[in-house]
Amino acid sequence: MKKFLLVLVIFSAFHIEKINAQDANNPIDPSPTVGLWNRFYSNDQSRLQLLANMSSGKWFYRFSAEYEFNYGDDYPEQYNYDESNRLNENQFNSANFLVARLFQTEDGKHNFGFGAVISYFHETKFAGGVNFVSVSKLGKWKFISLATLQTGKNVFSMEFQPGIYHDFERGWYFRSHPRMLFNFRTGQHEVPLGAGFGKIFNETDTVYNLFFEPQYDVINTKPMLYTGIKVLF
Repeated sequence: MKKFLLVLVIFSAFHIEKINAQDANNPIDPSPTVGLWNRFYSNDQSRLQLLANMSSGKWFYRFSAEYEFNYGDDYPEQYNYDESNRLNENQFNSANFLVARLFQTEDGKHNFGFGAVISYFHETKFAGGVNFVSVSKLGKWKFISLATLQTGKNVFSMEFQPGIYHDFERGWYFRSHPRMLFNFRTGQHEVPLGAGFGKIFNETDTVYNLFFEPQYDVINTKPMLYTGIKVLF
């Protein structure tokens, strides 16, 4: 956490051209985007997620992969991808790829899409299903959502990401964007709530977006920290 704040302060010390935060936070922006997210679960565990997405014409493409690091002697009582307890073992969790057909309202303020998703889980389990993505812009506010529902052999899960953003000057923005996970097979769920801030930097043709969002998992009663960096090319 301290290292992340230090990096943010160092970046802010330089003169950086102002950029509209709405574009850099738009998941269906046409710019190719690569991000690295980390969710810290108290002192027990962290989950590192690699994500890449882009839009081309009326289609949205998104790939993600996740790796889990366990620090404690006892396995944390939060969302798990299967029924196995691995204690202090680090592991690959999942990878998925989704495609959505995009639509737009006449005023251009609302974009949404429907499509398919396929996933691979660490115990050689495949799953597939449907996805929904949306982005709505109202002044300096932006509301986004992403949802997937998947099923397969011993798999029945859902992911829901509701997001709220608001722009400030000099590339700063407010955010509240939890990633909620539901495992209907095991009954383990993860429902974090929180709010934080982010900072957007424009270096020539490359845009950097850093964020910091403390959260609290209301199901597992555990504090969390959601941080990351996203690069738009």
